[in-house]
Amino acid sequence: MGTPRMMILLFGAVALMVGAIASLALGSWWILVAVLAVHALLSAVVVAYAWSHASTSGGKPDPVTEARVEEEQTAGEQPSRAERTAGDREVFS
Repeated sequence: MGTPRMMILLFGAVALMVGAIASLALGSWWILVAVLAVHALLSAVVVAYAWSHASTSGGKPDPVTEARVEEEQTAGEQPSRAERTAGDREVFS
């Protein structure tokens, strides 16, 4: 996996929020407006990134799903003679 983009975006948003708090402490209203605008932009980027990656699955399915898929694939097949057990013997009279 490459760089953790989501973590970088979240840290950027947190840094901007700290900047907003600092601008309030310093009394600079124009800095507050700029920081909030950038924070809104980065929040939209984070939400868009999470939304676009929400449907991607990365890897192997869980064992229950994997067993169900295998069962569905082999449901129509008859077991071969070697796979039959003693209980499967046919009785001729």
